[in-house]
Amino acid sequence: MTLREGGIYILPNGKKLVVAEAGKSPGVLFRLRGWYHFESTEFEINETGRLLAQGKLTAWDIQHLQDTGETI
Repeated sequence: MTLREGGIYILPNGKKLVVAEAGKSPGVLFRLRGWYHFESTEFEINETGRLLAQGKLTAWDIQHLQDTGETI
C-alpha cells in the first residue's frame, strides 16, 4: 500500500491521521488535530509498515489505515 503525502486516513479505532513524508521510509503520521496545531507526530511507520507510538510497536500496520480520499 502506498500512502499519499498529506492524505487523511482513519485507524480502526476511528482516529484520523495525516501522512507526512510519505516518500521517506520510515514515514510519519500526525493526528489530524495535531497537523493544524503543529504538534509532534503521534505515530511513525517503520521499514516493514508497522505503526509505532512513542517508539513502541502498535497492533496496526499501514494495511489497517483506511483512506478517506481527503487531502490536507
